[in-house]
Amino acid sequence: MHTLFDKYGGTETMRGLVREFYKYARASPKVGHFFKKLNMEKLIDHQVQFLSFILGKPARTYKGRELADAHHPLNISDEDFDEIGRLLRKTLAAAGVTKEDISLIMGVVMEVRGEIINQPAQTQALFSPAPNAVPTLGKIEQVGLTKKEINQQEKRIFKPVFGGLPKIKMIVRDLYSEVNSQADLRHYFLNVTPEKIISDQEHFASYVLRKADHSYLGGYLQSSDLSIQVGAAIFNEVIDILRKILLDAGLPEQDTPRLITHIMEIIEETRTQCNDNKITVLKAVDVSAETLCQLYQKGKLDTIIKGPDLVYACSSLKGGPFPFPFFTQIDTEHQVLTLIAKAEVRENATSEEMQQLLKEAARYAPMLNFYADADDTTSFYAASYSLPFEFGVPNRLLVRIAQQFSKKFYETFTYDAEKILLKVAL
Repeated sequence: MHTLFDKYGGTETMRGLVREFYKYARASPKVGHFFKKLNMEKLIDHQVQFLSFILGKPARTYKGRELADAHHPLNISDEDFDEIGRLLRKTLAAAGVTKEDISLIMGVVMEVRGEIINQPAQTQALFSPAPNAVPTLGKIEQVGLTKKEINQQEKRIFKPVFGGLPKIKMIVRDLYSEVNSQADLRHYFLNVTPEKIISDQEHFASYVLRKADHSYLGGYLQSSDLSIQVGAAIFNEVIDILRKILLDAGLPEQDTPRLITHIMEIIEETRTQCNDNKITVLKAVDVSAETLCQLYQKGKLDTIIKGPDLVYACSSLKGGPFPFPFFTQIDTEHQVLTLIAKAEVRENATSEEMQQLLKEAARYAPMLNFYADADDTTSFYAASYSLPFEFGVPNRLLVRIAQQFSKKFYETFTYDAEKILLKVAL
């Protein structure tokens, strides 16, 4: 299996690149002072391991300290990081690394920016209720995440992989290359390009809902259209190849089921898109209350348009795959869809009771944003989950994640020990 590490000459080439990079860095008037009193040979050894890992060498050889622990005492600023990035680009280009590969490498480096730059800690974690009060977000139109928060949401999916989504892109490219090198497997990627797979991994990561870790231990299922599903033996061989790539990339074995599930879910979507004559992705310009209603109705849901940017959906069958009704809010300006579920709270419920329920729900389903809401007369227990649609809406994945969202919200009712919830909010 060929990685960028192999492509550019292995450890000796990495050592030469690192030495050249530090020549530039030590001479820089902006960042040279960081390297004046350091043991350069030890630092070079450390960075050779790091750069080798970025380029695909098995991470068991990388034994560096946690990035934040190593770098925060240096008080590195955004400007310092940008200068170091510029010098690394210059080093790679001078060594003959292609523009495409430089972009992949720098993508991984940029993913660790937050761990290297010394910045104040966030005062409140995303997706957790305020500690001393029940938050009220008012009207439903105000609910939803920013694109920056959605990016943070996606990083939670890939956090165990050092380098985040850019590293995942490299892993997926290696998977495509390895599967295509085997004659009995290559038809799995029929009509599919590596560029399309990588693009979908980036653009649709939020459309696969993260679950509790134990939920990933039940094996892997094909979710592509039935007309293009392959034999179980072929599918399992692809899974085995991906597992080996992830382990070689340094992913702890206990984390592989979750990453395999998320990566393969989107690959199965890509395969369906590339082998289906029907429109499988709703273009961003076509996203509206009307088109979402049509999409949900194909998924066997009843829908009501509540406004130009709000759709209500519920299952027509009691006990069906969508156990709890939900709204879909459309934020056209920021190109974000937000799934929202709300249940009414009894009038005499206390703030402490609500806070306890929110706390338990967030512990059970940390991928959802739980909060309290209220209008002029009624209080609500609610949850939301945001999805970007800048690059379109994958029809099948939206219906699938809406089903999972509905089910997760419904399951949190088991934590309503004080029986403060009354009914569905319409």
